[in-house]
Amino acid sequence: KGTVLWYAEQETGIEPYKARYIVSGDFMRSDEGSDEGGFVLLDRAAQQIYSVVPQNRTILHIDGRGELPPVPPQLSIEIKRSVDEKAPRLAGEVPVTLELFANQELCYSAVIAPGHLEQARAAFGEFAQALSIQQSRTLAATPQEYQTPCFLSRYLYATDFHLRQGIPLLDWSQEGHRRELLDYQTGVELDEGLFELPDGFAVIKASGR
Repeated sequence: KGTVLWYAEQETGIEPYKARYIVSGDFMRSDEGSDEGGFVLLDRAAQQIYSVVPQNRTILHIDGRGELPPVPPQLSIEIKRSVDEKAPRLAGEVPVTLELFANQELCYSAVIAPGHLEQARAAFGEFAQALSIQQSRTLAATPQEYQTPCFLSRYLYATDFHLRQGIPLLDWSQEGHRRELLDYQTGVELDEGLFELPDGFAVIKASGR
């Protein structure tokens, strides 16, 4: 059994789409709602991510094990927290707004529900941490002009700043990324096949590993 969450997600320049997250004690799968299409799978214990693309029969493999480098002294990261007691409650909890600042610039915002859907919150955090580890491996190949304070904080040093404190109800960036929780179910009977990788696909190791 596990939890199924539906989010409306939007990236810069594209139409919003629905994303499904299926979380068990061992795995998290994200897709667009189809059991048959492409999906991303997190093996939580092993800290491995697999992105499955049926169209070209490939699996991108990201090894999320490792340690992040220390925050460089020239990067100042601050997280501001605010609570609106008049906001609608979720499971009795008042949502909390968090803002991520890097060198005094607002980089990312989130509204989270503390103490709710803890298994999903932990899995989201593990996924973000694994991607941060991969980002650290390829940072040297990232052009300097892209290594802005917001880029470094958002994708490397503070990716999970909101996920440490609660499940995201809404999060957004200044550049147009947006994600909003639409619905969720807990205690759902899950098909174990949803967490299995297809046979016969070419496995591509992520760069830097």
